[in-house]
Amino acid sequence: HGTAFHTRKVRSIFMSIADLSIWNPVTCFAACAGVYVIGECLSRLTKGNVSSLMFASAIFLFGFWLNILPDNVTSAPGLAAAMSNFGVGLLIVNLGTLIDLEDMIKEWKTVVVALLGMVGVVIGAFTIGAMLFGREWALTAVPATAGGTIAVLLVQTAANTAGRPEVAAFAILVMSFRKVIGMPIATYGMKRELTAKIARGDFSASAASSGKTFKLPDIRIFKPTAKASNTNNMKLFKLAIVATVANLVGLATQIPGADAGNYFLNPNISYLLFGLLFTRLGFLEKGTLQKADSYGLMMLGLMLMLPGTLAQVEPMDVVEMIVPLAGLLVIYSLATCVVAIIIGKLVGYSPAVSCAIACTSMIGYPGTEILSNEVCNSLDCDDETRAKALEYIMPKMIVGGFATVTIASVALAGVLAPMIFA
Repeated sequence: HGTAFHTRKVRSIFMSIADLSIWNPVTCFAACAGVYVIGECLSRLTKGNVSSLMFASAIFLFGFWLNILPDNVTSAPGLAAAMSNFGVGLLIVNLGTLIDLEDMIKEWKTVVVALLGMVGVVIGAFTIGAMLFGREWALTAVPATAGGTIAVLLVQTAANTAGRPEVAAFAILVMSFRKVIGMPIATYGMKRELTAKIARGDFSASAASSGKTFKLPDIRIFKPTAKASNTNNMKLFKLAIVATVANLVGLATQIPGADAGNYFLNPNISYLLFGLLFTRLGFLEKGTLQKADSYGLMMLGLMLMLPGTLAQVEPMDVVEMIVPLAGLLVIYSLATCVVAIIIGKLVGYSPAVSCAIACTSMIGYPGTEILSNEVCNSLDCDDETRAKALEYIMPKMIVGGFATVTIASVALAGVLAPMIFA
């Protein structure tokens, strides 16, 4: 009772702060951007071992609980509404423009291990996860464990539509904490693999690879836009055209007689595929949003969509999430590693590197690149061997993370999101 009284007293002290007239779209935007900047600074202090999103989520939570921040702080600037209406589609199409098919094919073994490792997460969700923690928690945690911000957003949208803000908040917590378990496993796997290869002399001069490159046929049918006409507005216009076509194609595949949101080709998957296709055809440029100087603001708008549901979560709700959060992350990390080891054995990969690749889905870029550099720098070898070790491991980590977080997780979330509350 004393603790409850103290909590109410603290909240009452800050009550007036959230009600001050200073809160308007501009100040709310500044506050949200400031929270994410603080999260990034704190994450750097931990050398990336604790994600910036985890710190930002904690700041938002306490800000809401203590009434330092108004409940609508993330929605007042209007960016979150814009992102839900059209921004997500543009971002997913932009993701499609970044897919490098040549890298995917060259590292096909890595892609197979990474993607089928995600199957382990799904198997864990429908079996042990659902049995111990319930279907909703288990399925919600899948895209959050093995996916990126967009995948989590798709799940959050389904949860908010179903009137379940606590489930939407759970997705954020899973996404925030997944690196805590994924990074140590990946680090151990990479170090064990590289140490064994160095001991066998696999990185010696006599064992150097031929360095053959692979190139797909050029299927460009669109000529590059003239430099004078290729303005930022033109880049965004072309991106919007592709997003529109992809959206219409996806909506046209709605399953007859099924509930709304069930498609043969989910619009979110359609966005990704059309982004890839129209880049290969030459209509879009790689990283269109980046080249249009719009990516930073679009991503911040996307980030503003994530913490809004935290305003409806009470402290006891978070306490109740701790057990399923820890339990599902352990189950999913074990499941993805077991499946990855089996698949890795079939394609000629060691258990160590297979586990490292499987955990790229829990780390994502740039974490995969940072970890690769850190592990190679810690190796007890000469600079030439260290460079060859990095040349071997980094493509596997980056391609594995790109295949899972960027591509597969969006498709997986598109399929699972309608099933969570079905």
